[in-house]
Amino acid sequence: MPAPDIQKEVEKAVKELIRLKDRVLPVKVGRAVRDSVRQNFRQGGFYGRPWKVPMRTELGFSGPGYGPMLSGTNHLMMSTDYVPEPGRVTIQNTLVYAQIHNDGGEITVTKRMKKYFWSQYYKRGLVGGMYSQAKGKKNQQKADTFNKEADFWRNMALKKVGSKIKIPKRQFLGEHPEVDRIVTDIINQELLNFAQNHGSFTRRSH
Repeated sequence: MPAPDIQKEVEKAVKELIRLKDRVLPVKVGRAVRDSVRQNFRQGGFYGRPWKVPMRTELGFSGPGYGPMLSGTNHLMMSTDYVPEPGRVTIQNTLVYAQIHNDGGEITVTKRMKKYFWSQYYKRGLVGGMYSQAKGKKNQQKADTFNKEADFWRNMALKKVGSKIKIPKRQFLGEHPEVDRIVTDIINQELLNFAQNHGSFTRRSH
């Protein structure tokens, strides 16, 4: 049997290596890092470093007990995604409020915000009043909860337009040794697979 065409085999290996760099690795790395970031949301921290507990949890607000930065839609978490390009991948979140949560900082109170705060105050106060008029220990406990929430929203609504609200840092994107490990493991495994498939030629006797 004829010996392998070395030039053809080399060209094939180079083509496959380029495909690995430009198409395979950006997708596999991007998907793995994105999934790890979303898992961080579910665990309430950044690779083992817990996020600050939400004010609603500290005050014992009524309703579903969502963790930090989680909600019924999980919009912030699900908006974290990857964008593969030839030879690279970007992990990003394009929501307008993503950066303030990731980095922490201050937001400015606006008239629109104050209107929302007042609406929440009246809503909680109304419900709290209804429970206050009902008999029973459980109803009184619910009344206390809604009244406590009403007080919170009233304090927020009384803030002046132009004043600042501090948003604590809850980082979910950025450099971390665990991200480096995920990327390195995938690259090493794919290179190992490549070497096993293209690293040697099988000699055939004539």
